[in-house]
Amino acid sequence: MVKKFKAGYIVAIDGPAGAGKSTVSRLLALELNGRLLDTGAMYRSVAYFAVKESVSTAVGFSKIARRLKFDYDANNQSILVNGQEMGHRLRTQKVSALASKVSVFKGVRQTLTACQRRLGKMWAKTSPVVVEGRDIGTVVFPDVEYKFYVTADPKVRAERRYQQLKKQGTKGGSLQSILKSNIERDKQDSHRKYAPLKCADDAIVVDTSKMSINQVVQFMSEHILGKISLMEG
Repeated sequence: MVKKFKAGYIVAIDGPAGAGKSTVSRLLALELNGRLLDTGAMYRSVAYFAVKESVSTAVGFSKIARRLKFDYDANNQSILVNGQEMGHRLRTQKVSALASKVSVFKGVRQTLTACQRRLGKMWAKTSPVVVEGRDIGTVVFPDVEYKFYVTADPKVRAERRYQQLKKQGTKGGSLQSILKSNIERDKQDSHRKYAPLKCADDAIVVDTSKMSINQVVQFMSEHILGKISLMEG
């Protein structure tokens, strides 16, 4: 059983696509009796509506970002977008690819970063908050105490994504095409001008290539709760 500590802290989890950070973040939030803020879902939401409305310009993407309202769905441990639970609609290969392209635009990132900070700080007043993304520990919450960078071998990440899409019954292409897409996305995320994907200097790197999800969650929770116990004791 998890020992209960006072609320009011944020855990930043960054990393590339397919490293397992989404599953880890969700389970860690449960382990800590907290909330999950999936920032990737926010960028995917912009991409989803851009695809739906045939929007393809920076100005158009920014307008979509400004009109989206985000909240927390406790039942599904997910983000509500304009009151809707988006589910697998945000996880298609097309939306994933566009989300990376949408995220390079400063106007989109500024709007969503401000929203992420507001939600994270508000939620942390009453419970732990696990914030997942690609620039959480470096840009969104650079001063938080707990930071992790979750990564894995590119081939392992592609295989995980392939199996995930297969299980969902979502068409996502071949294993090779997913690997290629992940490599391209990594390059784009890491080299974008504004808030690129990178490991924070003070983050703990967790390579999940040969670790189970439960092992990763246990490692993180023991580190966090152990550190809090020292501070409170």
